Amino acid sequence: MIKNTISRIYPLLAVTFAAVLVSLVVVASCSPYHSMQLKEDPHASRDRPPTDAFVIVSISTSITADKCDPPTENCLAIIDELPPIKSKKTGSGMALWHEGKVYIITAEHVCSDEDEPSHFKYPDKDIRIKLKVNSRFYVTGVDGVPQETKVVSLNKDMDLCALDATNFKGGSISLALGPPRIGDRVYALAAPYGLGGESLSLIFEGYYSGYRNSRHYYTLPTRPGSSGALVLNQNWRAVGSLHTAFVPLENVGIGAGWQDIKLFLESINR
Repeated sequence: MIKNTISRIYPLLAVTFAAVLVSLVVVASCSPYHSMQLKEDPHASRDRPPTDAFVIVSISTSITADKCDPPTENCLAIIDELPPIKSKKTGSGMALWHEGKVYIITAEHVCSDEDEPSHFKYPDKDIRIKLKVNSRFYVTGVDGVPQETKVVSLNKDMDLCALDATNFKGGSISLALGPPRIGDRVYALAAPYGLGGESLSLIFEGYYSGYRNSRHYYTLPTRPGSSGALVLNQNWRAVGSLHTAFVPLENVGIGAGWQDIKLFLESINR
């Protein structure tokens, strides 16, 4: 009787398991990013956008069934047959030099796996499965080859993440000497919706528009996938970052400010 019951519910469970998990992750794809520029010294004067320092940040995630929680008869009968669910999400980032060290800076929510599901539940069949989430981080830059990396530091309040840049082959930029003023022209290199790839680098231009409630506003096109892009001044130095798209207005991005990035970098180097 049990075998007949399981044989009927397993196909439905497998489909439900996959559908529920896929709906909980952000999926995006992009081609390798290439640049013809050579690595520059971080203190070198730039007269062109720092495409050699820009990266597409990719996170490949595999979610697998870990154990039955609790170990009911129906759960134990099917847990070993459930397939892993794999997904990929992307964000934007840039290599930033600070006090002799280089980090890939992006957004904290790009690096974090807090939004991934912890359990799969099927109450009607008395099934509750604890899930295991395994994420691998990659940055693709000047050579067009994804390089695996790891998280160095996270700050959720500022929505900033630092990734290890040891294997990164591109150049880097520096932090500006001070914050921008309202009306200053700013730029961002980003890959919205994962749009970036061979011989393609999207460069956006706008203005610094001030701050409210510790959130800085930039009149720059910002969409999903732009998260983590550094905001640059006219000398191509970092003055902020993007982490949120203001959906009602296409050309408004919200992010961290110059002081936030400075404090974040200093906290890593302590």
